[in-house]
Amino acid sequence: MIRTKTATALGALCLAAAGVSVAATPVSATPAPVTPAPAGQQSQAGLLGIGTRVTTRVDTPLYFGPGLSTPQIGVAWAGDNVAGICQIYDNNNKRLILGIERPGRNGVQWANTAGYIWDDFIIQYTAGFPLCLSYGPRVTPIRSTTIYSGQGLSTPRVGVAWAGDDVEGICKVNDNNGKRMDLVIERPGRNGVQWANSAGYVWDLDIAENTDALPDCGTV
Repeated sequence: MIRTKTATALGALCLAAAGVSVAATPVSATPAPVTPAPAGQQSQAGLLGIGTRVTTRVDTPLYFGPGLSTPQIGVAWAGDNVAGICQIYDNNNKRLILGIERPGRNGVQWANTAGYIWDDFIIQYTAGFPLCLSYGPRVTPIRSTTIYSGQGLSTPRVGVAWAGDDVEGICKVNDNNGKRMDLVIERPGRNGVQWANSAGYVWDLDIAENTDALPDCGTV
């Protein structure tokens, strides 16, 4: 059970930043149908890691929110180890999977960058994945805090989890400096500023609750 945290929160230091935008161009091309692999052929994403390993058949965007017109914050490369966590539908009834791109690319993208992937580009069968809208416990930002694309305070800033908002805790992981980061979904968003159900990492010291009970996000 999530308990009240007694540690005093500190302000987050960010060394690399990227602005929040909601004007990304939607994907217009419809991919060819994919024959899903049986669920029994899926394998776990990693030792102690959250989700189920999936792979994409093409290099495909990671989206900040559940929609093909939300900002693109990274790439899931074809054949890479991607942890598929949960499913959600956008406003056009297209299914997306919240995932973690495990390896990243040196100098290009941090390992364990998280975002939504269009399900049509995923090879494996994902219809049995849990729903993102009821996945984890509610956690509460004690201040309006940065959402990062990766598991570290020097990864790109992609959005905001506002103080007191309904935020869902997905998993926890330590960055290279031993600071705990929590992968979360910021539910409400802000009209004209940030899409509802945007996902990314926040610094655990900016979360009111004790997050020890969250599952481990896992590693490469």
